[in-house]
Amino acid sequence: MSADGFGGFINMAARLLCLLGFHDYAVVSRTFGFGPSGDVEKVECRRCGYVTARKP
Repeated sequence: MSADGFGGFINMAARLLCLLGFHDYAVVSRTFGFGPSGDVEKVECRRCGYVTARKP
């Protein structure tokens, strides 16, 4: 199998993981706060670009 074909397989497998809900998140921004809302992180998946907010 050529190196290019193997890379395509890895990309396809990584995208399949995203479809199943296993994302590779990176923190885009973080908001600090007090009270019930507290801290909030904005995260983005490195593979598919899915953006969401979560509590750390």
